[in-house]
Amino acid sequence: MLLKLGIKNLKHNLIMNLLLIIQMTVVLLLAVSMVSTIVTRFQYYTPLKKQLNSNGYFYYIEHGINPVTGATLRQTEELHDLLEGEKEIFAAYSPWLSYNDESVNFVSYDNELIDIYTPEIESGKWFDLNQDQSETVQLVVSQNPYGFKVGDKIKLDSFGNNLNAEIVGILKEGTKIMGFTVPFDKCDCRNAFKNYNYQIEEKPLFILNQKSLLDKNITMQLNGPVFVTYPDDVPNDLLEKNNSIIKTMMTLNITPLNEMKNNSMDYIFSQLYTLFPILICVLILTLVGAVSVSALSAKRQLKNYAVYYICGLKWKQCAKVNFYSSLICIVFSFLLSITAVTAIQIFNIFDETVIQPGIWQLAGCIILTVFYLILSIALPISIIGKNTPHEVLKLN
Repeated sequence: MLLKLGIKNLKHNLIMNLLLIIQMTVVLLLAVSMVSTIVTRFQYYTPLKKQLNSNGYFYYIEHGINPVTGATLRQTEELHDLLEGEKEIFAAYSPWLSYNDESVNFVSYDNELIDIYTPEIESGKWFDLNQDQSETVQLVVSQNPYGFKVGDKIKLDSFGNNLNAEIVGILKEGTKIMGFTVPFDKCDCRNAFKNYNYQIEEKPLFILNQKSLLDKNITMQLNGPVFVTYPDDVPNDLLEKNNSIIKTMMTLNITPLNEMKNNSMDYIFSQLYTLFPILICVLILTLVGAVSVSALSAKRQLKNYAVYYICGLKWKQCAKVNFYSSLICIVFSFLLSITAVTAIQIFNIFDETVIQPGIWQLAGCIILTVFYLILSIALPISIIGKNTPHEVLKLN
């Protein structure tokens, strides 16, 4: 019954409630946009969080050569053999492969890099490290001109040696991948990633699992980001010795992980400091809007509430009628905001924005709506609770 009365209240204040729905939809979209901005900045720090909170170094090595043998560095174990006292090493490689003599970029990742970061996949899946790859290796490809589909099997070539590969996933255009250099003015988590756009690169990208290539007759070379971590008590002279060895490997960048972490935090929170005043303004706008609409709605309905009271309802039940009206409005706002975010994603509207769905975005919207609904109960009680039905009917 209270719900029906709430719907009746909506009809009596239709224009006001339509304005409220529009207002709350805009507020929810602003909340989604701000949270998306924050999440976007954290999403490339989070995969590297363990490494960045460890003692060690980030390197960018271009075409790494073993300083002892002069051969290409084919696997992480070779780095372990060259260094002392290290704990973990994660690296990216460039396999010397070709596909039908086409111009293609190749990169292969350690199992650890595959585990900690998954780029956006348009179709298929990321690597399954438990799958047998002795006969056919897994392959993830970018957008390409070949019309590849998930499940297609192709042959790759390494100086006359064939490699059987099955396409297990196709990357979303413009997704960030690991293994390509970016400027190093101030090294942070972004330096381990790069957006890969086939339309810009004009070459498709083929990604492989480095471990699946070790027992194949494939030439590979260490090439890209390398993370080396150490125990906390490692001596400084050992770190310097290891760094001097790595400097002989065509190393373009050496950055301590704690410095990289601090730079990453500066990058992330620099925009938060800008967004915080905006967030406060949005909350104030929501508060003012909720107070105004709830107060006006309650005052306009005082006569009806007095009649409801005489018919047996209590003042708190009358406040619930106002709550149901507000609840219906906020549900419509939620649906409109979800529709708007979905449309932005599907049709690439405002392509340069970072409006996207997600758990944190949903949490931000829920907090705002709960805050508003609490006001929708508290304010009518404070207004109508000070009056008796006789006073209300006399004034109205």
